[in-house]
Amino acid sequence: MDYNVRRVRLSKINTSDQTFRITTNSDYSDLTPSISQMGVLQPPMLVPKGEGFIVVSGFRRISACQSLSLVDIPARIINDHASGFDQAQMAIADNAFQRPLNTVEQSRALALIQRFAPDETDWHAAARLVGLPTSRKAVQRLLPIADMPESLQMAIVSGSIALPVAISIRTLHQDDGTALSLLFQKINTGLNNQRELFELIVETAIIKEMSVSRLLEQQDIASIFADDDTPMPQQVQRLRQVLKQMRYPELSKAEDAFHQAFKGLKVDPAIQLQPPRFFEGQTFRLSLSVRSRQQLKRLLADLEKIAGATQILPE
Repeated sequence: MDYNVRRVRLSKINTSDQTFRITTNSDYSDLTPSISQMGVLQPPMLVPKGEGFIVVSGFRRISACQSLSLVDIPARIINDHASGFDQAQMAIADNAFQRPLNTVEQSRALALIQRFAPDETDWHAAARLVGLPTSRKAVQRLLPIADMPESLQMAIVSGSIALPVAISIRTLHQDDGTALSLLFQKINTGLNNQRELFELIVETAIIKEMSVSRLLEQQDIASIFADDDTPMPQQVQRLRQVLKQMRYPELSKAEDAFHQAFKGLKVDPAIQLQPPRFFEGQTFRLSLSVRSRQQLKRLLADLEKIAGATQILPE
């Protein structure tokens, strides 16, 4: 690629145009010590636009230089006759050859190439050249991320929202998506919990004929997270219970009746009886925790109680 290195005044660089931004890291504090001592060793890439320049690569370096109140910096000025496709490839290469790209950065890179590539053949060739995934499955999984709000992208990078759930959140109305994103970032739970909660919240909102954001503002839900003394796993469990009560009121009554009836038997805590999930099956799970044969023999009487409890187990 044809470019020349020369000094450019920082005031001439338009950092608000982020067309070619790949990196998700906006923190430049790690760069300022070396730049202040040794200067800019790897000049950013710029392309002329109007009376100034836009950034092709090097946003963090430029921010670090601005924080140091530098007047001008060395920069690699790309020939203004270079196509957008050429500039996109340089932006991706300059990032990808420095470090492995995270999921969001891969998505931004793929979207950038796709945007400027003359045709699909050039698009795939350019993606392969810089080490981006090009299989149909990978592209279909990654590309939607580039259109997500930055807050949701950052949640994916931090790991607080799993990618499959983030894709589902993206299908919601913006306010609902934002509310769910904030919730999942707060509770920071695993993929299975996120999937279950997403389904419960969306389905409950439909049944209640209200938006997701309004549902999450309801007192029964909002009060769960008002208690800072309760550990987050317990808060998540409580949220699940409240949502199930809203989503399946009759089921909740049946579950409460079952647990009250079982509690009324006053059996040894070493015996646990779990009903089928959502009472949709016919198999109950009975578990025993014993340390000796003598303890097991003592539990036989309690097992007889359970076997005779018609209000708990079907005939």
